[in-house]
Amino acid sequence: MKLSATFLETLEQESSGTSNLEKYLRYTKLPANQPVNFALLEQDPLSYWLVWADPKAGGNSQPFRFVEKPTDQEIELEIGNEYIRSKNFEGTAIRKPNECLTWPVYNWDSKTVQVLEVSHISLSRQFAKYGLNKKYSKNLLDWDFELKKIQADMTRYELLIVPRDEDEHDEVEMAKAWRDVERNGFNLNRLVGGGDPFSES
Repeated sequence: MKLSATFLETLEQESSGTSNLEKYLRYTKLPANQPVNFALLEQDPLSYWLVWADPKAGGNSQPFRFVEKPTDQEIELEIGNEYIRSKNFEGTAIRKPNECLTWPVYNWDSKTVQVLEVSHISLSRQFAKYGLNKKYSKNLLDWDFELKKIQADMTRYELLIVPRDEDEHDEVEMAKAWRDVERNGFNLNRLVGGGDPFSES
């Protein structure tokens, strides 16, 4: 049986649990203790405030994003009558808005450009630790990151900055993938308005 290279590649990606259609590096969905490897494609993150709301009719929670920290009135106006604000993890109070740091990244494992939205302050602090350190900040885009979910008594996320392995990580391939995405109109700012960074439609 003869099969095209693209079809075989699709089968391989499905068996490995990845897909070219996966636009976001969702670190909360990572299997425990299985690190993901990536590089930042821009030095500075897009920063905004994230609010979660639940549809009154039932279904999955939805994110609402704000350029500045929103007031309760601004949140209620934005989410409208069909949503109610999500509760915190304990279910004891309304979930507070939290400031996100978001980058376009190149996922070395899936060889794709993705969006990484960091909404946990503990993980944001780890990025800040490296980004504000002169040892790394001068050439932050030349380093790689390894992010791991650790589950014990509670879930936490561990971020390491590591030298790029040029034998395993092809910078030319990464640059081409990023250039192709940019040519197709990538704009991270669309995320704030509820749009798709990868497409204007």
